Amino acid sequence: EDEEEEEVKEWLRNDFTRLAKNVSQERLSQKHSLRRVTLGLIAGNTFVKEAGSRTRHDDAPLLLPFECSKEQEARIMAALEGVGQWGWNIFGLREASGERELQVLGWHFLQHYNLLSSLQMDLRVVQRFLAFVEKGYNDTEYHNQTHAGDVLQAVFFMLTTAKADQYLSELEIFSLLVSVMVHDLGHDGMNNNFHKNAVTDRALMHNDTSIQENHHTMTIFQSMKSRSDINILAPLDHQQQAEVRRIVITVVLATDMSKHFNFMTLFTSLIEKKGQEVSAWADSTDVIMQAVMHICDISNPARPRDLAVAWTDRCLSEFFRQGDIEKSMGLQVSPQCNRDTTSRAASQVGFIKFIVHPSYTVLGTLLPEVTNVCLSELDLNLEYWTEQQEAEKKAKENSIPGTPSISHKTLRTSSSRGGVSPSARTPDGSQKELKAPPVSPSDGQRVTASNGSFSTPANGRTSSKDSLTKVDE
Repeated sequence: EDEEEEEVKEWLRNDFTRLAKNVSQERLSQKHSLRRVTLGLIAGNTFVKEAGSRTRHDDAPLLLPFECSKEQEARIMAALEGVGQWGWNIFGLREASGERELQVLGWHFLQHYNLLSSLQMDLRVVQRFLAFVEKGYNDTEYHNQTHAGDVLQAVFFMLTTAKADQYLSELEIFSLLVSVMVHDLGHDGMNNNFHKNAVTDRALMHNDTSIQENHHTMTIFQSMKSRSDINILAPLDHQQQAEVRRIVITVVLATDMSKHFNFMTLFTSLIEKKGQEVSAWADSTDVIMQAVMHICDISNPARPRDLAVAWTDRCLSEFFRQGDIEKSMGLQVSPQCNRDTTSRAASQVGFIKFIVHPSYTVLGTLLPEVTNVCLSELDLNLEYWTEQQEAEKKAKENSIPGTPSISHKTLRTSSSRGGVSPSARTPDGSQKELKAPPVSPSDGQRVTASNGSFSTPANGRTSSKDSLTKVDE
């Protein structure tokens, strides 16, 4: 039990702060608790002022970015029903669209805000852009096009149902949607810690700084520069293009989980200062976009149970694949990546308690619908994972010495709400396993931006030595 909890702490420290513990670093006192950090994030935020939403283009034409039969179009439209609700299931759209869910969602949301018309976009260029982006995602266990689409839908919920769009301009909404579409472009299923430790070409290219996040933004902008047929920014003037590029870079870099505590501290302080008054946020819209992006990127535990469990198993599968590769390379296995020791339930309990729940609590003070909808699901899932953790402990206590731990076996456990086993279910509903591409230290050179060919992971999660002390409290 103590070893499992320590591994979860080590994972949080490695992935959610910049202060990963060195092998030679003295172990911090076990008397401290992560709770002090989270209390700082949620204290004093009790704003309840009502806020309205910008006028949206609900009558935008429901067109698709590709040709298909009338029958398939009808199935896709049916799968899009309720897409603005938090409990919407992307796997149905993946099946209905023939695994083109990201294209459909990107097109649908741009049309929802009438952005293609108001920004005078070339529809064929947008279609090619969406197809290019979707193809640029690898078939990894977690960081694939379905994850990108799932996060995009979560952001759409925040913009529409939760009314975050009232704080943003038209160009900012466009930039945010593009940011989400490309936020894991070319992800290879390995985290920044792996790339840094393995000294990959990708790490060398970005000087060990937000390695994956810099790679995602570099890839899309290099590609649009070299291929006019996918450059959706061409109709914009120079100043608008520069602003979109700035926002996309800013927002995608905010998904680097090592920045989590610093960013949430900033976000919390701004909410305490500005409240929900729209005009008060005019000079801080970047922070709203970063918050929506980052918090939606860690939305899996706040989804309805079946979805939460399904994403958990996909994420852990990717983690374990990384751990296997680290073992084969003689590297220290990253926290939560050892399939023989990682507790499925404990990882989720720690993730929810110290990362996800505090984040959604803070966002809920700005967007009340987040409190009403997302936190309710999150509380139910925390209860579920806590029960699962107790079951794991009892099973471990009753296991025969020398037998494998339950922690990696539970990836085949079905959700308590019934339905398809999350671990066995692929996004299209079949039993096919998602295969990840091979990874080598030179993986960063295998992306060819000019022709859209990608052969390039996992999900992810204050700034000084003091913050590390807090994380290990």
